[in-house]
Amino acid sequence: MPAAERRTGRPTTIGALLPKAAGAAFDKRGFAGAQVIARWPAIVGEELAALAVPLEVKFPRGRNAQATLVLQVASGAAATVLQLKAPQVIARVNGFLGQAAVVRIQAQQGPLPQRPRRTPATEPPLTPEDDAEIHRLTAGVASPDIRSSLENLGAAIARRTRGNRSTAVPRPARADART
Repeated sequence: MPAAERRTGRPTTIGALLPKAAGAAFDKRGFAGAQVIARWPAIVGEELAALAVPLEVKFPRGRNAQATLVLQVASGAAATVLQLKAPQVIARVNGFLGQAAVVRIQAQQGPLPQRPRRTPATEPPLTPEDDAEIHRLTAGVASPDIRSSLENLGAAIARRTRGNRSTAVPRPARADART
């Protein structure tokens, strides 16, 4: 089994599996690479990705250039913004594809699929012992701004190390330490 296909025993994201699983279907729809759909926000940026989603790349019959990128937009206002930023979108898509394949953009109005919302991770509260230790270590700092910054840094470090302590697997002793 090639190294790229070897199982790691870890969960894999859908985005990583999408190009391999749906590559033939994407090729039929005109995408030179399935990554254009899978990586659309990374290609054009979050702001433009929120306005439009790619539907297909239409190449003229028998040609491998001068394609039209067909995008679905939610409103006429979004289509106007997209037309104003068309040169930027075309440059980014062509840069991603590695060739000057797309020369124009066509916008179709319709509902956009729901994008999953990212929820910020909740931070666990500090233990009283951690809080007391942070205040003890920063008590000698004269500037209130610097002290506050150091306390925030200490709290972040305490949360991270506490999280690692609770889920970490104990490491075996080093080989040179054994006698």
